[in-house]
Amino acid sequence: MCQPNGAVRNGLAEAFPLDNKQKIEQSIGYMLEHLAQPLKVTQLAARAGLSPSHYFAVFKRQTGCSPLDYLIGLRMGQACRLLAETTLSVKNIAAKLGYDDPFYFSRLFKSVNAVAPTEYRAGRRTAALEGLSQERGQRIVDANYGFAHSPGGGHYDSQDARNISPARRAGNYQYCQ
Repeated sequence: MCQPNGAVRNGLAEAFPLDNKQKIEQSIGYMLEHLAQPLKVTQLAARAGLSPSHYFAVFKRQTGCSPLDYLIGLRMGQACRLLAETTLSVKNIAAKLGYDDPFYFSRLFKSVNAVAPTEYRAGRRTAALEGLSQERGQRIVDANYGFAHSPGGGHYDSQDARNISPARRAGNYQYCQ
């Protein structure tokens, strides 16, 4: 019997092997579906059928950042969206994204976005109020909540990745916009 990617179940032959680009795209899809779960490079590499070191190299070459940095970016993009669109507490948002410690989540959010989650939410609400459409009475919402939700329809824009790794830690890269 064949698996969805064309590999034979016993693993001896592959009729239609996935190229590395497809493997990384599937890996990113898996990350998106499992944002709240702890994910390890070894686990992601095994799912992609690559050794951890090869997976890391392929992932970094394709996206411009490490798998962990990319996962953090996805989580921070989702955090931005939840802060902007819901009334969930920061503690609940942290839990939804797999962070047991809301204080750690807040510190990470601030290190990535140069603003605390509560400040981000307040700023988004102010911007939303200023963006009220007088004609329709509707809020104008910016759909770009970070590289996980790029203007390209939710697809990753590799141009964004060039500033992630060290710059993210230094606060020079913001996932929320």
